[in-house]
Amino acid sequence: MRFQNPQLLYFLFAIAIPILIHLFNFRKHKIIYFSSIRFLKEIKEDNRKKSNLKNLLILLSRILAISCLVLAFAKPYIPINSKNKTTSNVFIYVDNSFSMDAESIDGRLLSIAKEKARSISKTYPTETNFWIINNDFLAQHNNSNNSNEIAIQIDGIKTSAHSKSLNQIVNRQASLNNENAHLYIISDMQISGLQVEELNNLDINTSLFLIPITSNKNNNISIDSCWINTPVFSNDQEISVYATITNQSENTLNDQAVFLKINKKQKSQQYINLKANESKIISFTFMPENTAIQEGLIQINDHPISFDNNRYFTLKNSNKVAVLCINSFGNNTAITTLFSNDTSLFNFKNTTDKNIDFNALKQQDIILINEVHKFSSGLINSLNTFTKNGGSIAIFPPKEIDLTSYNNTLKQLGTAPFSELKTQSILLENINIKHPIYKQVFEGKLDKINFPEIKKYYPIISQKNTNSIALLTQENKAEFLSVFAKGKGSIYLFNSPLNIKFNNFSNHALFVPTLLNIATSSIRTESIYNTISSEDYFISNAIKNSNSLIHLKNDKIDIIPTQKTYLGKQVFYTHNQVSENGIYTVEIEEQMIDAIAYNYTTTESKSEALTISELKNWKDSVALENIQIISGNTKSLIASINSSQKAKELWKIVLILSLLFFATEILLIKLIKS
Repeated sequence: MRFQNPQLLYFLFAIAIPILIHLFNFRKHKIIYFSSIRFLKEIKEDNRKKSNLKNLLILLSRILAISCLVLAFAKPYIPINSKNKTTSNVFIYVDNSFSMDAESIDGRLLSIAKEKARSISKTYPTETNFWIINNDFLAQHNNSNNSNEIAIQIDGIKTSAHSKSLNQIVNRQASLNNENAHLYIISDMQISGLQVEELNNLDINTSLFLIPITSNKNNNISIDSCWINTPVFSNDQEISVYATITNQSENTLNDQAVFLKINKKQKSQQYINLKANESKIISFTFMPENTAIQEGLIQINDHPISFDNNRYFTLKNSNKVAVLCINSFGNNTAITTLFSNDTSLFNFKNTTDKNIDFNALKQQDIILINEVHKFSSGLINSLNTFTKNGGSIAIFPPKEIDLTSYNNTLKQLGTAPFSELKTQSILLENINIKHPIYKQVFEGKLDKINFPEIKKYYPIISQKNTNSIALLTQENKAEFLSVFAKGKGSIYLFNSPLNIKFNNFSNHALFVPTLLNIATSSIRTESIYNTISSEDYFISNAIKNSNSLIHLKNDKIDIIPTQKTYLGKQVFYTHNQVSENGIYTVEIEEQMIDAIAYNYTTTESKSEALTISELKNWKDSVALENIQIISGNTKSLIASINSSQKAKELWKIVLILSLLFFATEILLIKLIKS
């Protein structure tokens, strides 16, 4: 037998009161004179026996009554033999992702989840240690609390931009306390968020309880993304902003209004019709205002799920991309044609290695080194300074090179060297689509692509502990194109010249996006918005002095980011302090120098939740005995916890016994005469 409130057992000392009364029951005697007391002595002996018996019975009934009353308040229970052992460590995860803003027949999902969490905390004994977990993984939730303190923390939970998988939640619980714990998961069981199928470990000492909450079929429209069709623009030309709008519901939606605001002023409005699960791309064309930064917002009005109704962005004036190509002999036709045809985007020039204006190198964004045989010390020093300050270099080796001399140059530039020329007909096999150079080039899987053919090449000798990334890889795993981080800039190294006898890369469709993206990325073009996620860094070309104290601010928060180098660029980490979407200003010495837009991820816009049957099938598939699924309302949840954890409660029985003993005492006093 165990007790929910064992501290109340100290009140058993109260049984000393009737004992003391019994031992020290002093009475005043009145003396009565009789002529003969022989018969009185006989009566006295008889009554004394009856009185002693009566007093003992009254004492016993009082002791038992008080004892049972104290036990009733201590709430005794007999735990049953269950696979879920009793515990004093209880973890309650309340899903506070944006999908919990949806409505059910009983109200908002987050409110229902918080009610269930409070019920769990009240059902366990008062000495239980409680932890609360939500998607923010806050440090203030690292310590255990009692039921009253945990109720305050539950009340303070608000929706969050973050979501956590079941695997992350289990690992979080194990890191806090892993001694015979109960972990309750209260969630709408979103497939994209909770990812129950990825659970790869559950400690044998942890009992896992899944408590699904079902929402109604809610209509939801989301703005999934927005972009512009050029990396540079100015105030004297119209700009087009594109956005993807998706109907996440099973119903057709008509005349949905979409608004465009620039610098908090409405610029345009469109009405669109969307079929069930349909996505549409719409565009807004507008004339920018005469400001250095255009703060934009694409907006729809949609309830109850509203986190994906806004898409903030910023547009900043920029110059043309300055591209310089250094050649040994004649100009390369493919490079010249590509960059000189787009004069609105690129400022392109050709020069030779014997006629370099070293002062002009500083003004370039990217330098293409096309089949240069020998590098002067002045050129090498200028290129190192160029990349150190954030410039980019693309190197195409010559047809014939002195490997020793050329590799010495590559070593001074900070790249990997070449090995001997190989004559081998081989195709490219892999494109690193995760890298920013190719991230926006392809849609879907790369199936049935006719890759370029490489006939001759100088294999790049891969070296460990180098800051390099392979962008294009051949069938034999040799790297055709690699990028090396150097200072604040990047160096792109090809293993073969742009010559038809060596490869057909310059005639292939892959050539254009590769060179264009290398060039446009060299100006360190910023994304028009950032997504709030674990990779919480931003890029700002307006920050020139890295030694200045930088602030990222809005009306509610002031963040001092940490500066680091990532993929050859200076980035600024906010350490997950950005939690709300909107426009944030970048300030140095209280002067605004830039603006950064942050948006929520739309992974939970599509409401796809696991059903009870799907959860049960998953549970059967993982074959773990310490997992239970508890469905139904709050009363059924409490009943389930009681049945599995406390088994048979005895407080009602001992309370009845206490009343019976008090009644027995009264009967003994009234009915039995001394």
